[in-house]
Amino acid sequence: MWPSEFSEHPSDITQSAMEFVNELEFTQKTKNIYITVISLFIHMLISDPDAVEETEDGRFLLVKNWKDYGDGVISNFIDWWLPRKWMGSDQILIKAPTVMRRWLTWCYKKGYMEKENYKSFISVLPRNKSKEIKRLQKAAHKLYLLHSSGPLEWFNKGKIESPDTLRQPDDWDEGYMKILYFDGNCAYLENGEGKKRGPVLLSDELVELLRPGDVINVAIAKFGKTWKVMESGNVYAEGVIF
Repeated sequence: MWPSEFSEHPSDITQSAMEFVNELEFTQKTKNIYITVISLFIHMLISDPDAVEETEDGRFLLVKNWKDYGDGVISNFIDWWLPRKWMGSDQILIKAPTVMRRWLTWCYKKGYMEKENYKSFISVLPRNKSKEIKRLQKAAHKLYLLHSSGPLEWFNKGKIESPDTLRQPDDWDEGYMKILYFDGNCAYLENGEGKKRGPVLLSDELVELLRPGDVINVAIAKFGKTWKVMESGNVYAEGVIF
């Protein structure tokens, strides 16, 4: 069901969302995916203090319209906000570009936005966008398995602990790191301060999935000459973070 509270927002974004959802002729399962993606997009917009007005009873209503946004709002939602905020099925992340593309196309045809706005929004949603998101999500899962199964599950921040050994790492780093290049099943990274880290031990599957320029959110520890992944989060495409 469409969130009833959105009907109170004066924005043409929420108005178009309600009309679009009401016209959908899909199975309820597919319709729920559309409602979820569009609702999350509106929730992101509402989280911006500059986009809302507070009512006398303390509610915040979206007042910005489609014409007030550039293509950055779409790419920010798909590439950055949604992967960090959504904790449910990957299907929502993978389907989001298709949902947004169809909604935006509908909005343009219904006169909710000018042609230039539409072209700008659609430009960040190429046809292969869902395939790219699927790759990034799969890479994030494989990265997690790298440190959560097998011998690496004994690692804890600041030390490695197993039945046979107790070692302090020689070095430690964490945060968003850009992949510079690969050498076999290892990667060489650059952190947000421009410091190079590597070789970082990965798996053959990860090397196949990841691309130079991708940014991974990791904690890595150095043992001898090799770095190992201790903790991990999302994987982002080049240009999303740095």
